[in-house]
Amino acid sequence: MTRILKVFALMLFWASPAFAAELPALQIKELKIGTGEEATRYAEIDVHYTGWTMDGKKFDSSHDRGDPLRFKLGAGQVIQGWDVGFNGMRVGGKRELIIPPHMAYGEKGAGNAIGPNATLKFEIELVAVSGPNFTNIDNAVLKDMMAKGIPVIDLRRQDEWNSTGIIKGSHMITAFDGKGRLQVDFLPKLEKIVGINDEVILICRTGNRTALISNALANNKGFKKVFNVQNGISSWIKEGGAVVKP
Repeated sequence: MTRILKVFALMLFWASPAFAAELPALQIKELKIGTGEEATRYAEIDVHYTGWTMDGKKFDSSHDRGDPLRFKLGAGQVIQGWDVGFNGMRVGGKRELIIPPHMAYGEKGAGNAIGPNATLKFEIELVAVSGPNFTNIDNAVLKDMMAKGIPVIDLRRQDEWNSTGIIKGSHMITAFDGKGRLQVDFLPKLEKIVGINDEVILICRTGNRTALISNALANNKGFKKVFNVQNGISSWIKEGGAVVKP
């Protein structure tokens, strides 16, 4: 039986934008809008699913086993089409996904059931959400927390700070260099500002880097009150939030 947890290494994830634009897109159709907790990056989610090849052959279903599947969303534990396709769903929701090969099992396929370069169809249902062990916040919550004096850590690079400006009072500590390498002095610098029991807000450009760091701080370093600005400073500026020169 083919299991979704067989992870295909998606080298095309690093493709250039021009090349990626030529690839077929993931298709998402809402079958039922959920009303429960939202699935966000690094949350543990329980899901039901049925998968078919495009000729209508069913290759796997959690319903047949009577047991939902659990995985950490956005952590690369499943195919990319799932990491994207479940994101933003709410508990009780159902979707249909048409997943192109480069977001599924690619040229290798998966066992005898899924051939090379296969497009796949799934009906998925979000059953439960747990975590993540940090809190995603929007701009309104960010304003309230800053008014209470909770420190904001802007973990972008110097060129990004110069380009957009920063939120007044932010602590500027670069987490990753331009090649995506974690800076060894990030944690020591952070620990000079906050301890593991203190509240801390992390912000980057769009919320992706801060989600990675928030997850690492909460799960690996014992930080208990980490808040991730989910859509980053780009959203803050778009909604009219004030910035200053670094």
